Amino acid sequence: MQDWANCTAMVVEDSAVQRDHMAGLLRQAGFGVVMQACDGIDALRKLDARGLPVELVLTDLDMPGMDGLELIRHLKELELAASLVVASAREGRLAEAAASMRDAAARMQLLGTALKPLHFDVLQTLLSHADAHALSVAATSAPTVDDIADALARQQFVPYFEPRIEVAGGMLRGVDVHACWLHPERGLLRASRFLPALQGSSAIAALALSIARQALGQLKAWHEIGLVTLTMSIRLPAELLADRHMVDQLSTCVHEHGLAPRGITWECQEAVLSTAAPLSIANLAHLSLRGFGIGVAGYRAGQTTQQQLARCPLTELRIDHVIVHEASLQPARAALLQQSIEAAHQMRISVVADGVEQVADLALLRSYGCELAQGALVAAPMPAQALVGWIKGNRRRLKELAASDGGD
Repeated sequence: MQDWANCTAMVVEDSAVQRDHMAGLLRQAGFGVVMQACDGIDALRKLDARGLPVELVLTDLDMPGMDGLELIRHLKELELAASLVVASAREGRLAEAAASMRDAAARMQLLGTALKPLHFDVLQTLLSHADAHALSVAATSAPTVDDIADALARQQFVPYFEPRIEVAGGMLRGVDVHACWLHPERGLLRASRFLPALQGSSAIAALALSIARQALGQLKAWHEIGLVTLTMSIRLPAELLADRHMVDQLSTCVHEHGLAPRGITWECQEAVLSTAAPLSIANLAHLSLRGFGIGVAGYRAGQTTQQQLARCPLTELRIDHVIVHEASLQPARAALLQQSIEAAHQMRISVVADGVEQVADLALLRSYGCELAQGALVAAPMPAQALVGWIKGNRRRLKELAASDGGD
């Protein structure tokens, strides 16, 4: 019998009764940790926050917001799970799920499909197809610094772009840049899969500089085809911000592309401000004097005081998805969100809400005067060549979202 005690599973199911039932079966099978999610969006958010893949995802297919097939696609692309079991009340849908796992190479293993309601003996049979130890190794494996340095030399890292819209009117205002690895065997890897391996390494600054250069070149190309009002936000690691030579290289790169500094916002992590890192803050001030926007990413109220925020010449505050998500349903979270927005506005700092997934949350942000929003409700990060088509296909939808009061 397999030993799953050191393994983590996640159940994704919109029915609370079914979700609890499936979670109970996984615990009975011996899984040490069983996470739960009410739909695909909730699952991706929780897996992203975890930082490491889980050994198993057990998912339904028919769910609101993001159905199981779309979730499976994201799980494969982002390598968030080592194995998969799919359950559904409709046999035809199970065939669709099986087919979706055959359409491209993936490191995630499909253990099998099952009709609902799921029974323990069926689950045991499916789990017998897997090697618990092998799945645990697959889930925790991470690239090394040497792997990343080699990939950097081979130019395998590329920027993906997440649209930011105006909360009041739904217009596209800018893009947030994400570092992604186009791995020749594992497909698209997001930064959460490889950046932890780079902490404290000089390679992290080199990677950030490479992504910034590519992104700035793309912004220039978009301006040349008429998207002249499009702005860009680029996150910079503390290792780069502490190096004046690299900071100067960023400024030079913007100048070489003929871009106006006011259209570029350099973002630092909140820890740079909360720890009052003197070199990094001095270099951010230097960029500000050159006309660039300065932002803080992943802001969570309580970690940084207003006095610490005021030390840096900030023009933009990006509130973390942990505060934004479902704020319309959580009074305490809504109060924290409102306080953060009001505090930023008192210091004449504009606000970006990250991780917006619900129409009601967007309406709440509008009522609080938040300027910009990004997240699954708007669009997922995309390659450069997809942006123009996305703009054409979503203008009407975004205007309707901006006009919605958040009700059903």
